[in-house]
Amino acid sequence: MAKGKIGLVALVLLAVLGPLLAAAPPSAAGEAADRLTLDEAVAIALREHPTLKTSRDKMDAARYQIGVSRSAYFPQTRFDWNYFYGNAFLRSARGASAITGPSTVSSPLSITQEGTNFWVYRFSLNQLVYDFGKTSGTVDQSKANFQSSKEDYAGNRQQVVLDAKSAYYGLLAARRAQKVAEENVRQNQELYKQAQGFYNVGLKAKIDVTKAEANLANAEANLIKAKNAVDLARVSLTTALGLKVLPAKELEDVLEATPPPRPLEELRSFALERRPEIVRNRHQQDAGQAAVRVARSGYFPTLSGTAAYGWQGPDYPVPGDWWLGAAVSFPLFEGGLTRYSVAVARSNLSATASDLEVLRQNVTKEVEQSYLDVKSGWEFIKATQKALDAARENLRLAWGRYQAGVGTIIEVTDAQVQFAQADLHHVQALYDYQINLARLDKATGKPY
Repeated sequence: MAKGKIGLVALVLLAVLGPLLAAAPPSAAGEAADRLTLDEAVAIALREHPTLKTSRDKMDAARYQIGVSRSAYFPQTRFDWNYFYGNAFLRSARGASAITGPSTVSSPLSITQEGTNFWVYRFSLNQLVYDFGKTSGTVDQSKANFQSSKEDYAGNRQQVVLDAKSAYYGLLAARRAQKVAEENVRQNQELYKQAQGFYNVGLKAKIDVTKAEANLANAEANLIKAKNAVDLARVSLTTALGLKVLPAKELEDVLEATPPPRPLEELRSFALERRPEIVRNRHQQDAGQAAVRVARSGYFPTLSGTAAYGWQGPDYPVPGDWWLGAAVSFPLFEGGLTRYSVAVARSNLSATASDLEVLRQNVTKEVEQSYLDVKSGWEFIKATQKALDAARENLRLAWGRYQAGVGTIIEVTDAQVQFAQADLHHVQALYDYQINLARLDKATGKPY
């Protein structure tokens, strides 16, 4: 009876889950989870790379500095508690004491030689009324510095993406180069077996066997180097992503090339509009203009108001007092401090404005160079593909002639070397093209 119930449950589960299992093979989920795509790699780098964490912290600090600058607009309140003991207080005829300050004492005063206690409890308030643009200029300067830090952060993100893409393509190219080396070993193993067979039946001389054996040893040595290059490329990718271990064993192979991007004029226009270095320079100019206003405010007075309420005296209950006041602070002589401060701020502003034209020229040059590299890379890919097809056909013919007994092992060896080199050149061309595309994205200021 129990076996019958188990069998019935199994049939029901099979009927329900059967279509799902057929639609999604068990290995599909595992394969998808064990493969890292380029977009995933970029997302991981933007999330985990320590350079960006540092840049974010600096950007946050610049944002908080705006609040620091704005605080001068608001009342500054404080509470003070003081305790004194000595004979430095004025004593009234009634025996009440008063500390020197804004307190008003109506009774006749006399100096006492006896030590006495004295307490002061006071709430005070100070409010800036007007400072001729010093505070507003400081706030504007902080805002501009924050915008500059945002552009620094954007530029660091672009560099991290470029490094991640370069390392990703580098690992793909290293793995393809390893496959080329593995194929070269396989061909040399087959050639060695063929030469050994011909020698055994007396069709070829011993030199063919030794030549094939030497070529096989060289191919195996090159395979060792290719495997080591893969390991190094994996380490580079792990570092570029800001990780300690890669999250997947396999990579999505995206080395195959696509046609070149937009026209050069459009790319140049994009770059001059959104490159972080250029946008940052504009914010730096805003900060420089604010710095000039701040420095110039030193020529003018500062107007502020103050108020206080508190208690002071030697005995409890301590009598209360209060006052209101206004203050004007006017600089008379500072040894040329304000004049030189204004000159420094104006010189810095002029230098920042001059840097803009240099940045525009450098950005334009970088865009044009990257664009030309992409264009020539596209043509180079097509040329290496033709060379690879020709080398493959040449190897097929040389191998066929040798198997038929009419060709020499030198012909086959030369054809193998030519094919392996053509294959590697094609892989390198694909890698260079993708790297140049990534550099063009950075040159045009593509945001991430």
